[in-house]
Amino acid sequence: MASKKFDTLNDEMLKRYMEVNPDSATSIGLHDPYDYLLPHGGFKKIEDSMKILEEWSRMGHQMAEDSSLSLEQRVGLQLIDQSIALQRFAIDEYPMWKMFPDGLEIPGALLFLMLSRDYAPFEVRAKAMASRLSELPRYLEEFRGRFDGTGHVKLWTEMAIETCEQLPGFLKFIEATAEGKVSPSVMADLKKGIALADKAMKDHLAWLNKMLATANGSYPMGAEKLAKLLQIRGLGMSPGQLMGLGEKLLAEFKEEKRRVSARISNGKSIEEAAKIVHDKSPKTFEEALEATKNEMLEAKSFISSKGLATIDPDARLEVVETPEFLAPVLPFAALYPPSYFDKRQEGQYVVTRPGDPKDLSTNLNFAAITNTAVHEAYPGHFHQGVMTNKMHWILQMSPPEAPTAGVETIEGWAHYCEKMMFDHGYKATDEAAFELLNGAIWRACRIIADIKLAHGTATVEEMAEFMTKETGMPRDAMENEAKRYTRTPSYALSYMTGRYLIIEFRNEVERMAGADFDERRFHDLVASHGTLPFNLLREVVLSDLGLHA
Repeated sequence: MASKKFDTLNDEMLKRYMEVNPDSATSIGLHDPYDYLLPHGGFKKIEDSMKILEEWSRMGHQMAEDSSLSLEQRVGLQLIDQSIALQRFAIDEYPMWKMFPDGLEIPGALLFLMLSRDYAPFEVRAKAMASRLSELPRYLEEFRGRFDGTGHVKLWTEMAIETCEQLPGFLKFIEATAEGKVSPSVMADLKKGIALADKAMKDHLAWLNKMLATANGSYPMGAEKLAKLLQIRGLGMSPGQLMGLGEKLLAEFKEEKRRVSARISNGKSIEEAAKIVHDKSPKTFEEALEATKNEMLEAKSFISSKGLATIDPDARLEVVETPEFLAPVLPFAALYPPSYFDKRQEGQYVVTRPGDPKDLSTNLNFAAITNTAVHEAYPGHFHQGVMTNKMHWILQMSPPEAPTAGVETIEGWAHYCEKMMFDHGYKATDEAAFELLNGAIWRACRIIADIKLAHGTATVEEMAEFMTKETGMPRDAMENEAKRYTRTPSYALSYMTGRYLIIEFRNEVERMAGADFDERRFHDLVASHGTLPFNLLREVVLSDLGLHA
């Protein structure tokens, strides 16, 4: 009885939560009426969300006292509690909501999802986009109410200006795409919405330029707050321990890269090996996109043939170029995962066109394309998203103002998959090993850069130089990466930390299970709980396997 009551409570509270957060509703596949709406742009949204979460937790714990809940329900309740703790941290201790003046990041990402995902007839999606665009003036005015003219960060204001300058071009692309594909009335509404949005963005850009002159905020959260954030996330390691891990792994990966480079270049330098790897590249970005699509399908076939994981044959993944307005924060590639409530599991794998065409061989050589496709598509993020969506939606609870919940599992899984696939012989050439190690070195650098930037002991420029030197990646891309780390403290360190935790966990499970260890079963369970914080994922997987720590 208590179990059914708890499920009913969750459904009721989800509805209330999505009424406040219609942007989150679109992301998880709840479209009507949410696709037609933008949330409140100001602090009210954050405050109302917090009140709902706190009521949700209080009522859930009361039910838990009356009767036992299932493991899934207990974990769901723990997730709600963690969401409250992270949200409270993001409101009071590191209030990015009044430090980062980019009011267009959320609306822009929503429009991209609505344009690219085929979850409803284009006519319906275009009508909803028109409605959201018409709401943008109201949303931006409310958003500006978060700020009093001081305390915002100069770097982040510059990034917001860049987004504001680029998004109008994306709206023109939406208009051109809709031309001739929708009814005259919907086309008229869309044009009207774009016109209103264009004016609102001009006003917003003027406001941002004025804000730039008064920006006096500081982005480093400091050692004490970073330690508290990591504790809330349940990573089980302090910033000092993570820094030690990053430095240790960086040294190991660099040594291994030297050995691989010697094999590739017949004993010559790492630079000579890199040239050999980079020379095996597509000639154009369009060719690189096509190679990415083919690589995704090959990896998918390999997984099935080797029995490494259970693949959903009906899921659909589209490979597209990253929209210009997102390129500054996504310098290489990213995955927009499938939505939980959408009938068809569909995702978007975006690949960013290099700013300098000469960087094509560095970012998108064939070995790099292989490694990235494993990470983003199969069996990485897309497969993980499809598997996770087969579980109850409550296991994906994450507060919108603190999007670090479970990121060590999300990113750690994809990074684990890179090594796992190579170890199983998937295109396991020295060139592939070179790019795999480049990626591992980069992720180890991320631990170091993330912590130093959050502590305030290094600048963006210093960390960009550090990562460029260690990885050999383009300087402009590494600068964009470092800028992104400043506004997502503890996110970048999660990639390598997550891989490390999953490998250690797998070794533990293998020891406990002995001859009964089933790799496919282990992979399916970890992927199926892919958005859980690692400490909760460990609890659920051990329970499902009938093992006890």
